[in-house]
Amino acid sequence: MEENSNKNLQTREHHINELNKEAKTNLMSRIIIAACLVAVVIPCLILGEYFWLTLILLMAIIMTHEICKAPQSIERKFKNVVFFFAYFMVIALTFYIFLKDIIIEYNHYLEINGTDDGFTFNILTAFKAPQLSLTAFCISTVFFFLEVLIDPNFTIHDAFYFIVMMFVISLGLQCLIYLRFLPFLNADTNFLNDPSFKYGQSSLLIVFVLLGTCLNDVGAYLIGILFGKHKFAPRISPKKTWEGFFGGIFTGFIASFLFGILFSYFGFPLLKGVLDFEHWYNILILAIALPLAGTFGDLLFSSLKRGYKIKDFGTILKSHGGLLDRFDSILIGSITASLIILIMINGVSIVS
Repeated sequence: MEENSNKNLQTREHHINELNKEAKTNLMSRIIIAACLVAVVIPCLILGEYFWLTLILLMAIIMTHEICKAPQSIERKFKNVVFFFAYFMVIALTFYIFLKDIIIEYNHYLEINGTDDGFTFNILTAFKAPQLSLTAFCISTVFFFLEVLIDPNFTIHDAFYFIVMMFVISLGLQCLIYLRFLPFLNADTNFLNDPSFKYGQSSLLIVFVLLGTCLNDVGAYLIGILFGKHKFAPRISPKKTWEGFFGGIFTGFIASFLFGILFSYFGFPLLKGVLDFEHWYNILILAIALPLAGTFGDLLFSSLKRGYKIKDFGTILKSHGGLLDRFDSILIGSITASLIILIMINGVSIVS
């Protein structure tokens, strides 16, 4: 009996990777940093409105700083104008949609009533859908290609890098705002000022999205370091394994699906008429898509880091790296979730 017990213990130890001191220290550091992030993000998320917008603005500034710094080295520095342009464009691209929708709404009100008396601005219903600006894209393309001609340290590779990163970050941040405010656009007007809806139910949708992407990262990391043996994408991310990949997908899916379906079952739908218990299959589709999108986002940003031969985009989060290193999957996940939800609401005409 004792001999069989020893054999089982040896087999178990064989299947579980042994964590060295460095791995344990890194894991503890990640837990502490993650707890600090949660302590900052959750209150802003629940309070919403200008608290959430202020957090998004700070994220935009930090992320822009990281994309500007990543390609540089001691031998290769970019001009200050590149920094200023990147900061301005990312912030403008993230928030311009508010001004656009407000102006459209104001002109429509003026046209119908002949006066602006009685027109009210409600930030909760001022953001109709995420959008990319073709004008901004053209301006950015011209600016960075001119920079290639002027600055010998700024290559065509850098130009494409800045254009792609600026638009991915600004669209991802836009989608985080959209997902937080979307329930207000879809709710009965008498619920808009109800505290239980304003600070509670309206935040369920974005929590659902964050669970699907963040717990995919957590599951992939923990299962990968404990059981990972078969490399997943060694050329892009050497530490990722197939065990971690499937573990992350399963963790993210189960957590988000159970969260969405249980709240909907008890009368708190993520999005009335779209992501509720009656439309459980929509919740299922999103719960599957989120961890997959998060994994794609992680690999996308990892490939950019490998291209510039850097380990992390920044050091603001210590062992977590930079803000982009932690929010890469969330940015792509929020874009994916927003697109799928728009299709669910408006049909496939949204992509035609």
